[in-house]
Amino acid sequence: MIKRLLFYLLSELYGLITSCRNWLYDHKYFESKHVDQPKTLVIGNLAVGGTGKSPFVAYLVQHWPFQERLGVLSRGYGRKTKGFRIVESSSKASEVGDEPLAYKQLMPEITVAVCEKRVVGVEKLQQDIDTLFLDDAFQHRAIQGDVNLLCTTYDKPFFTDKLMPLGRLRESIAGVHRAQAIIVNRCPATLAEAKQTAFESFGLPVFYTRVSYGNPIGPNSLVIKKWHLVAGIADPMPFFKQAKSLGDIVNQESYADHYAFQTADFQYWEYIAKQCQDDTGILTTHKDFMRFQEHLADYPHLAAHLYYLPMQMEFVSHEAEFWTWLKQSLKR
Repeated sequence: MIKRLLFYLLSELYGLITSCRNWLYDHKYFESKHVDQPKTLVIGNLAVGGTGKSPFVAYLVQHWPFQERLGVLSRGYGRKTKGFRIVESSSKASEVGDEPLAYKQLMPEITVAVCEKRVVGVEKLQQDIDTLFLDDAFQHRAIQGDVNLLCTTYDKPFFTDKLMPLGRLRESIAGVHRAQAIIVNRCPATLAEAKQTAFESFGLPVFYTRVSYGNPIGPNSLVIKKWHLVAGIADPMPFFKQAKSLGDIVNQESYADHYAFQTADFQYWEYIAKQCQDDTGILTTHKDFMRFQEHLADYPHLAAHLYYLPMQMEFVSHEAEFWTWLKQSLKR
């Protein structure tokens, strides 16, 4: 009871602080800079992690229908460095963050950069990029995007959540009105009418997407029948659920989002890998694999048994309508 009361008071205080900050930006006491070059798309959320933002960014880049130079700018959450950095395919997750490295290795032809100060990052990329995707920048109000896309999930929509620490919201649901569209991710094949009504009650265009998974990618092509699972992401349950369709699950371990694996963790998974037969593997997510890979040279058994599960986003319906809407929004 006392703990919940404390969380309630902290949540109220947090809400007051974030509301005051937004008010200062809304009334131009704090500067919010807009740039003409490049065009900027902000992809973010109101909740902390786990809203399908990363697959959506990858989808946008991979399906971009215009002949333009594309780039992704991220804060590089979890990295041990600071300042502006260009991400290379050979970069380490500890230097640039797991998500930016995953973008670069998945899409090596585009420019990926990290900078905690988004205005600085945008200015450094101005001459080389036509359209820049600002990853997880919805609360970074020092930069004003041309289009703001707000991601949420079908099962855990932002309007049913509470402010931290009672819930997962970074700011109140009033922040939705800074968005130009809502992207509802991780939808089932069939959408409930009542749920659609709730999402569409904010008077914004709403588009529904789902996730599809590929086959595990790893060190060999042997048929794996048993899996040890490891995930350090905000919401590992969809990953765990999908993994159950791939074989028998020996055990599963979850860590905090963007968890920085320690020496003891690598030693533990090396020990697990030593016990694995040829038909047994260790399966993780693409983001987690980014943090594992720079250490694999020191753990040969882990390297020989570690796989990751690729995933991609696709629209449930109205994909063409989304691109028509986005093209018109960018012109405005």
